[in-house]
Amino acid sequence: MSLIKALGSSLSGILTIGYLVVRVLIVAICATVTTAVETRGILSDGVSPGAPRTARPSPAARLPLEILEMIIAHLIYETTVLLACSLTCYPWHIATIPHLHHTLIITTYNLHPDKEFVWPEPLRNMCKFGLLPLVRKFQVLGKPYYDKGFSPRLFNCHILRHFSALINLQELGIDYLNTPEFIPGVWRYFGHFSLTVRSLALREPKGSRRQIIYFIGIFQHLEDLKLLYDQFDPQEEPVDDLMLIPPFAPPLRGQLTMMSFTRVELLKDMIHLFGGLRFCRMDLFNVDGMRLLLDTCANTLEMLRLHPADPRGEGFYLEGM
Repeated sequence: MSLIKALGSSLSGILTIGYLVVRVLIVAICATVTTAVETRGILSDGVSPGAPRTARPSPAARLPLEILEMIIAHLIYETTVLLACSLTCYPWHIATIPHLHHTLIITTYNLHPDKEFVWPEPLRNMCKFGLLPLVRKFQVLGKPYYDKGFSPRLFNCHILRHFSALINLQELGIDYLNTPEFIPGVWRYFGHFSLTVRSLALREPKGSRRQIIYFIGIFQHLEDLKLLYDQFDPQEEPVDDLMLIPPFAPPLRGQLTMMSFTRVELLKDMIHLFGGLRFCRMDLFNVDGMRLLLDTCANTLEMLRLHPADPRGEGFYLEGM
């Protein structure tokens, strides 16, 4: 009997010692993992290593991603607030950064006071940090008297590689697009936008009717279109290539915006080659061919915006509209 008691006490002592050893090993492993994570720049609770530590991690770092995205969605127009949120912790940084880099605007003329915004510096800088896939809206600003338009001359193999990284673009705006120079290799430059772009804005595009329509027809799912001209100045149309057929007929069911537009033949060719127009909203100022637009979109038009200062408005109403 005494032997059995001795064996039981010995076994109890061995189990106690084993339990303590296991606890020590677990604590050591946890400390090692925490140190490794901190070395990589992120703590296990989502707080950056340089931030002051508190006894209890902030609940903000443990919010579900769905709730966090709902919070950030209310702040998308507050850039200063978004910047502050991006510095809160790692999960907030991940949720905020797509909104901070949603839009990229570049100028093509060297008179801009800040060289960081002149082509192609913004592309290079954002490519370094892998931010170009986050861009949803891309706009190229130009001036007619300081450059020769947006053309392939602005590209080299490195710039084209950066430009091709804009794989999630939905809104594209280009001032003074030199369509004739782009057409021979247009798919090389704009082919990666074909499936994603939903809105296209062109200011003073250069080229013939078929060349401009071909460029518009690249974007398979295009809904909104802007054709903007600075002056109401009717000009003779360039010689056209009737064999140039647009590759796709975009839906064009969103909004049409036109300003100082005189190229009625371009409008007629667009209606013919795209099988009609189906815009549900129009914003028109100083536009030739307004009657043609209204007839074409008679079954789909829901909103028409005209301007009191439109110099062609009086003549339009005298036609009996």
